[in-house]
Amino acid sequence: MSRAAVEAPRLLLGTESLLGVTRATRDRALQVAARFAEPESLAVTFSKALKVGADGVLASPTRTLRAALRELKGVVPVYALLPNIPEYVRDSSEMGLLGAARKRVDQAPFGARLGLTLSGLRRAGGVLRSDLTAMVPLWLELEAAWLDARDLRGVVLAAPITDLALAGRHRRFFETYCRFVRGRFRAAAAFETDNLGHLLAALDEWGIAPDFVVGPVNPRGLMMKPSPEELLAELARSSVPVLARELRAGGTVPLAEGARFAMARGARGLVADVVDMDDMAGEMSVLRAIAAREPVAADPGRA
Repeated sequence: MSRAAVEAPRLLLGTESLLGVTRATRDRALQVAARFAEPESLAVTFSKALKVGADGVLASPTRTLRAALRELKGVVPVYALLPNIPEYVRDSSEMGLLGAARKRVDQAPFGARLGLTLSGLRRAGGVLRSDLTAMVPLWLELEAAWLDARDLRGVVLAAPITDLALAGRHRRFFETYCRFVRGRFRAAAAFETDNLGHLLAALDEWGIAPDFVVGPVNPRGLMMKPSPEELLAELARSSVPVLARELRAGGTVPLAEGARFAMARGARGLVADVVDMDDMAGEMSVLRAIAAREPVAADPGRA
């Protein structure tokens, strides 16, 4: 995929809270998990979000997600958040790394298994040395095949892996990841991070340009590292498109207020998680207008 062909999305519906990764209250997280326990509920929510202007969903592979995508017959643009860290850690603890990998191969569509085998053989040496640069492409292959998305628009590396590589200053890792995703999946190559200011500075220093980055930007400065002021300065300087998440700062600000703050300070787009919304159609409509920098008549949704 040529660099010029990729345009970062403006608004994504996030589902990371369904993995148990959220700053919302425990009661709220349990309520949302119960609401979306069935694929039909998730499919309806995806459909509503897309109808009011969301560019796609940011989601990790789960059985419920796969079933929801199948129900909608492939009409959902997916930005895959890979790997599914909580499930991968659990499987690896129970079955070992090879067992976790075998499980994903077994659950992948038959046509994808040959590609998985070839990728594994090409990277076998690096995997045996526990080389992160060799291991991550194989993880991505396994998880993407398991997800079985019909319309894969982008691959977003989950924050724990991104931040591990960032902490080690592994420039080659970031270069290799972007090249691999664009070449293998013909999709946007992106990173999720909990260290947005540090990552933007490193990417600028290294001259590496992913298609976008997802990270925390909100009025309370929650999770904005190394400090809110330094992060906002990097955001103003960087040419890398940033999609802001944690807009509600753990539930302390209204969703629209957080979205306006992020867009006013240089974010190119927004990620709103399902845990932050009650009125999907109304709130996503408002967010779409904010992301497009259009006037908003009213701000429905929770304060």
